[in-house]
Amino acid sequence: MWYQRLQRFLYGRYGTDKLNIALLISGVVLMLIGGLFFWPLSFVADGMYIFALFRTFSRNLPARQREYQAFLRVYNPAAGWFRLQKQKLAQRKDYKYFKCPGCGQQLRAPRGRGKIEVTCQKCRAVFQTKT
Repeated sequence: MWYQRLQRFLYGRYGTDKLNIALLISGVVLMLIGGLFFWPLSFVADGMYIFALFRTFSRNLPARQREYQAFLRVYNPAAGWFRLQKQKLAQRKDYKYFKCPGCGQQLRAPRGRGKIEVTCQKCRAVFQTKT
């Protein structure tokens, strides 16, 4: 019975997304820092919690989607950069990573092949590199 009431209450509301999760995690981090070093940060963390709850229970879906898209424009490139760094670290023994001098595209080649000629798949630039 309480589950159905909750479902009725949440019907038509925005819910949660990556931005809400980022707000909550940032709030926890700020709360810890505020508790240990600088107590006014705890108020900022409380504001982040309140904003996350506001976004979750909001019925103004277009506004929440605009906020989320603005967040993703920042989040996706940063997440992609961290994903690439993790991949490079995991494959550092097998592959050498380098950038194309023409377009800056990230490329990789197997290690131990000596000097090789590489053709960039994006801009078709041909250059030599040592692996």
